[in-house]
Amino acid sequence: MIKKGLFVFFLVFLLLPIAQQSCQFITSGPLYGFSTSAPNADFSWRDWWDEAYQGKKENFLNDNLGFRPDFIRFNNEIDYLLFGRFHLSNIVEGANHYLYMDTYIQGYLGQDYAGHDAIKERLKKLKAISDTLARMGKSLILIYSRAKEFMYPEFIPETYKRQPKTITNLEAYKRICDSLKINQIDFNTWFCSVKNRTREALYTRQGFHWSVYGSYLAADSLIKYIEQLRHIHMPHPVWTKIEHSEIPRDTDDDIAKKLNLISPVTTETFSYPVVSFPEDATMVKPKVIYIGDAFCPYG
Repeated sequence: MIKKGLFVFFLVFLLLPIAQQSCQFITSGPLYGFSTSAPNADFSWRDWWDEAYQGKKENFLNDNLGFRPDFIRFNNEIDYLLFGRFHLSNIVEGANHYLYMDTYIQGYLGQDYAGHDAIKERLKKLKAISDTLARMGKSLILIYSRAKEFMYPEFIPETYKRQPKTITNLEAYKRICDSLKINQIDFNTWFCSVKNRTREALYTRQGFHWSVYGSYLAADSLIKYIEQLRHIHMPHPVWTKIEHSEIPRDTDDDIAKKLNLISPVTTETFSYPVVSFPEDATMVKPKVIYIGDAFCPYG
């Protein structure tokens, strides 16, 4: 009786993915990160004899197997719980479950330093663009977003801490921009200087970008800088209430999402200001063009 029961259990277990693939009777949660699904293969005798059809069909069936996202999450969870291993090679876990991207740790250590001459040549071209825009009545501002590795180097994995730290691109850019008199805002240094003076997380253990709370601080500071530079008065984000939650929103767990685990690597408290933008007739909304990455406030 036990053998028959086990046989039926394993038979159902093997047939369920096929049934799910055909009927989609359960909706699986999506996988995060970039991936492409192999297209279905059209049968032809030429592909059959070349054995190309079989490979294409196998890839299609593998990518579209029922419960595939759930199996991937289960496999990732087992590997993390038993071996501490992630299935994304560029993400590492430091002390207190702080997640980092190893390429940015290399930037913190200065291992990707482009060299003084290369940076100076690039900034001389940027200075020429800035001067041209200034003659047209426009302002160019170079902004350095924060870097988790600079703010929390104490939680970086020990294997990186033992590596030598040299001059970084950030240090070179700031110094050369000062000499060329290029407008710049260094959010990285500012965030590091206030990290022990705020109760709210400026960015999270599970995130790569600044937190939602930190993004509002950065946006408000940018607005103040533009006001001073352009001699205008602009709307500012205002909040009198901050909602705290253990459920992340927006990009506050963007690294953790890409790991595609069943449960998060840690729990933490997230801060979400309830924001408004009061306006009056004297306020100006200048036209702004952002050229940057995902750190651009308000896109």
